[in-house]
Amino acid sequence: MVSLSTLILIAACLLFSATGTTAGQIKCTECGMFVDLNSKFTSKIVQGNTTLYFCDIGDLFSYLKRKGLHDVSAQVKDYNTGEWIEAKNAFYVHAEKTFMTPMGWSIAAFKDMMSAAKFGNAMDYNAAALTFK
Repeated sequence: MVSLSTLILIAACLLFSATGTTAGQIKCTECGMFVDLNSKFTSKIVQGNTTLYFCDIGDLFSYLKRKGLHDVSAQVKDYNTGEWIEAKNAFYVHAEKTFMTPMGWSIAAFKDMMSAAKFGNAMDYNAAALTFK
């Protein structure tokens, strides 16, 4: 008979071998904080076989500006549904009292302007990226 602790150890090893990392070990490319992939504020850049994750949309914008990147495949999560959407097609709202994000950027992404407008003034991707220092 296999003990529960043995089964847990086997499951952890399988997860590690399949992904190269264990759950909760993905770090933000910009700040180094652990990334919660279930968070509505998580974002990512996909470059070939490499995916760079960010714990906060603001960290994504900061990284893009710092690196001078403009034409990348970046994705953010729609605040209402949690589904991945292209960052360049998203609408963003900055609302400090509404969005409590991991790094305090307080930015949420929406797949359409109507959804974003319910939370505040929507900014497009390029305008939002240019406003972050």
